Amino acid sequence: MTPTTVASPAPSSATREVRVLTADHLEAAIDVLARGFAEEPGNVALIPDAEDRVAMLRIASRLEIGRVMPLGTVHVALVDGTLGGVAVWHPPATGAGSLSGFGRALARSIPAVPGVLRPLPHKGAVLLGHAHRAMPLARSRRRASARASAGTSWHLAFLATAPEFRGRGLARHLLDRQLDRCDQDGTPAWLETTDPVNPPLYESFGFTIVTHVEDAAWLPGLWVMRREPTVGLDGSGS
Repeated sequence: MTPTTVASPAPSSATREVRVLTADHLEAAIDVLARGFAEEPGNVALIPDAEDRVAMLRIASRLEIGRVMPLGTVHVALVDGTLGGVAVWHPPATGAGSLSGFGRALARSIPAVPGVLRPLPHKGAVLLGHAHRAMPLARSRRRASARASAGTSWHLAFLATAPEFRGRGLARHLLDRQLDRCDQDGTPAWLETTDPVNPPLYESFGFTIVTHVEDAAWLPGLWVMRREPTVGLDGSGS
């Protein structure tokens, strides 16, 4: 799921860097991922209160980053040393990622659990109200994900930029870093998004829609997309 905007480059005076996430920027990455997803339509529908929504997303972001960070495939974009964007990639055939990293993240999340419980009644009511469409959606998503991830492929699990850094091209730089590698290795990539704004943006990077589900329960839609590697005439990635 990827709420982001691929836009114009940052001013030439800014120093930008895209690199693998390290411990010194861990908390900032969790914050950017949580705030980046806070306005996703599906999350707003499930958790209307903005404070509760960000709190729950912080826990989810900490768990996801804790699981994947040890694999070295969480990339961050820095502007003058400040973290402004995060991309979480699942490498081919990595299964559950790092269980020890997930365990450490879970332990650090425990103090925040009581506050996160507040929105659960509303979230449960929304899910219950859409139960008749939730199962067909889950089946469609499972089939589409299997098609999009066929073979050896990278999964773009999450991509977000901090609201104050949008319009500086950070998402573009984050995507270019991994997609260049995919082209060099001859490896496809795939993703899911529930924001109608995103599919045309990803199409500009070579992704094509595998499945579009319009009747997506409480979501405005579900798009599952795949990108085949671009190979030059000499056989190398271009």
